[in-house]
Amino acid sequence: MKIRKIMCGVLACAMLSLFTFSGCNGQNTEQSSQPSESVPSTQSSQKSENSTSKESSEPQSSENSAENEKITPSVWKVTDANGNYIYMMGSIHAADNAVNNMPDYFESAFNECTALAVEADVTNVTSDISQAVDIAQKMMYTDGTTIKDHISAETYKKSVKLLTDNNMYTSLYDYYMPFAWTSLIEDIVIEKSGLDVNKGVDTVLTKRAKKDNKKILEVESVDFQLNLFKDFSDETQELMLKAYTEDGVIEEQVKALNELYDKWKKGTITAEDVSDDVDESSMTDEEKALFDEYNKKMLDDRNINMADKAEEYMQGSETVMFVVGAAHFQGEKGILQLMKDKGCTVTPLTSDDVSDVSADENTEETYPNAA
Repeated sequence: MKIRKIMCGVLACAMLSLFTFSGCNGQNTEQSSQPSESVPSTQSSQKSENSTSKESSEPQSSENSAENEKITPSVWKVTDANGNYIYMMGSIHAADNAVNNMPDYFESAFNECTALAVEADVTNVTSDISQAVDIAQKMMYTDGTTIKDHISAETYKKSVKLLTDNNMYTSLYDYYMPFAWTSLIEDIVIEKSGLDVNKGVDTVLTKRAKKDNKKILEVESVDFQLNLFKDFSDETQELMLKAYTEDGVIEEQVKALNELYDKWKKGTITAEDVSDDVDESSMTDEEKALFDEYNKKMLDDRNINMADKAEEYMQGSETVMFVVGAAHFQGEKGILQLMKDKGCTVTPLTSDDVSDVSADENTEETYPNAA
């Protein structure tokens, strides 16, 4: 089975940056046969700092080019029948310096807003090692079992090889659940793509909002997302992990992620671009059912909850910029359609709107980026 899109960390959740920050970057070393009371030392954090220091002394032409790149991501103003409104934008959880050069129509709307709504405030975790350690520990088995007891020997072997080949494996990971391994592999995809979770749209905007003293609203929470993954059965978690071990998938995902990011920057993402479709010809009926369940819980059900939250914020006292994963906005079950079903008008913003982005919109609802 070959997946077509990144499944978890990049579009649907911010879990990837949490797990990476928690020190989970192996060095192909063997650990003791029992997990320690704490997670591994923050090797990845130290590695990141060292890399940053090294990179700062080298030419940064590509990074400078990205920061000066003109981007036009989709931003929508959603207005209800009573004139209450909210701004919305899809997030990409791994990006580059281009996100520091947002277009004027976004800046105007963002400056007007008094609050930023994101899936989860991961900046709290990445600035507090105790929280990161706590979250990493929640990803571990506490009943004396290891991942070997929960997935097939073949999937385990292939997953270990994939991590080992990328200098990511340590035997301590055997005490982590399969979804944590999937996050590690997605980290490999992101690294190979040249993008960075620390420059993800939601992360950058959250830091900006805090600096500007805007209120931070969590549409979900870190614990909610963590429990969402933990609640999936062993079979479902293995299915997601197994998909990454197939030949050529990592390369496919790197290409897909870069293409998706390019489309995000241009504001041309469609429902097809963010769908978690798979090649079902190689799937059993059981695997198809598991994938359908996964897709429903990860996207469809969460879209409903997110749309309800957006409606709540719209009717509140804050002017809100609502930024969640780009996958949640598109398609017949996406947030934009759900807001339309609630009787709202959805209007894409452009540079022509900068002079009066807060004006009451009475134009016909259109959102060309939603299928």
